[in-house]
Amino acid sequence: MKGVILAAGRGSRLGETTAVLPKPLLEVGGQRCIDFAIAALGAVCDEIVVVIGYQGELIEAHLAQHHAHAPVRAVRNPTPEAGNLTSLLTARAAVADGGFIVTNADHLFPKDMYTRHFAPGAGVRIAAERNRTILDDEMKVVANGSNLVRIAKTLTEFEGAYIGTTAVSADAAQDYWQAFDRVMAREDLRSASVEMVLGELAQGPASAPQVCWIEGLTWFEVDTEEDLAIARRGLD
Repeated sequence: MKGVILAAGRGSRLGETTAVLPKPLLEVGGQRCIDFAIAALGAVCDEIVVVIGYQGELIEAHLAQHHAHAPVRAVRNPTPEAGNLTSLLTARAAVADGGFIVTNADHLFPKDMYTRHFAPGAGVRIAAERNRTILDDEMKVVANGSNLVRIAKTLTEFEGAYIGTTAVSADAAQDYWQAFDRVMAREDLRSASVEMVLGELAQGPASAPQVCWIEGLTWFEVDTEEDLAIARRGLD
């Protein structure tokens, strides 16, 4: 099992905060945002691939200084402005045909995320929440039992929200990458996202991702200045 951390974006919604540092290196709770993802994935992954782009040299320097003895390496997305689908494409060669977990550098999960809350299993599994207020800009999901039916920010009827992490087992990797290729060929990459691959898989009942509803998880997402302040209050 390998981990993929998407860390190539600029974080433009944070304004001037990310003019000096890329979002993955913002400090929260005495560590950097990306350190949360590395710590959680390190419990279940043999190798972690960090996809960098905007100010990537700073992230590389951080990895070299703070994770030099961990199985963590960076790969550079040459077109990070094209969206996170191209970031996952950048990591594809490193993942090969094996199982993997893909997550975002701005999702601050606890260390036991993948051992207690969202353990990898067979097929394609996504983490989601439903027992809270779902915000307008979240990636909403509809399921039939545990099978994903639809996923999009624009859904007006939904059961909960995807929280930005997907586990793909080795035996499901071929189906996942075939769906990925179909999305790559069809969509405008400037607006395409990795969640579209999940939506593509949901069109075939046999390959539909399994929605894992998670309860009691304390985590933070850093998209805006307000998010950053909330995360710092919660973790400092």
